[in-house]
Amino acid sequence: QDKKLSITMAAFGSPKYFTDKSIPSNKPGVVLKVPNFDVLFDQLCNVSPLAKQAMTEDNPGGIKAIDSATADDVYTWKVTDNNSKKLVSHIDKIDNFQDKGVPLMRFRSTLHGPLKKRGECFSEIISVPDLRQKWDTTNAIFDTIFSAASLDEVRKHQGNKYGEPSVFGIGYVKTKPSFVVSPREQLTLFGLQNFPSGASIIWGMELEEDQNYLFPEDQPKRTPRSISHLFSATLIPTGEDTFDVEYLIQLEVGGIPGWVSGPAVAKTMKGMFQFADGYFQSGLEDGGDLAKRLALFSDDEDADADEER
Repeated sequence: QDKKLSITMAAFGSPKYFTDKSIPSNKPGVVLKVPNFDVLFDQLCNVSPLAKQAMTEDNPGGIKAIDSATADDVYTWKVTDNNSKKLVSHIDKIDNFQDKGVPLMRFRSTLHGPLKKRGECFSEIISVPDLRQKWDTTNAIFDTIFSAASLDEVRKHQGNKYGEPSVFGIGYVKTKPSFVVSPREQLTLFGLQNFPSGASIIWGMELEEDQNYLFPEDQPKRTPRSISHLFSATLIPTGEDTFDVEYLIQLEVGGIPGWVSGPAVAKTMKGMFQFADGYFQSGLEDGGDLAKRLALFSDDEDADADEER
């Protein structure tokens, strides 16, 4: 039984990222598993120079401050694209990262947009269905099904090294069927940390199999699982209205080899940055989509954000 358990655990979320602790969710009777923040963020520091800057520097320098000639990278990466004139200026990967059979892919870009609620708004591009649909049409369902009842509970477990938690929850994804791939589903723990410098880290990883009871009740039939072994997006402010983004994703699309799924993931991420570029620039325009979204944040939220910085 133990051997079977270890195999199924490895097939979904990595147990090294989780603890046996939990916090209350926004729905009575449901608790959310707490990650091992030390292990998770140590891993992010090892694969994301911008995440390391966000966590360790008072004034992070962004992409230009990455020194490829030093030990900014713990691992050896294979560069697949590097052109400062492109919106996605740098793409590299580690094939078969941590023996998962799929690459860990890393994308860097510089975007223009307001500082206000930047981390939250970038997170919404990924997690809000109406925005996600603008750049990723593969999903039939994309929903945040649980959130932490109180971010104070998250603070108690994470300590004071990893910024201020702004988002903590569980997301459910179910893809549309295609001619070659049947529907896939995911159950992902995700969060957002904001730092005094104005930097933000969005993070996520697949839940372990023992959390399958959290699948939505209106989706009782299980489909093959896609797995986000590791995900992060780090935003570093580089000017009044400019910021650098480093986006990492290691996605296993159930049953599809990494050499097949990798190019599809890269294409999708380029589409995401294309949308994010226009969306964030609309925050600088009167009546722009992001400007309208920012106007919906309360004055209390703005005051809290200024106090954190």
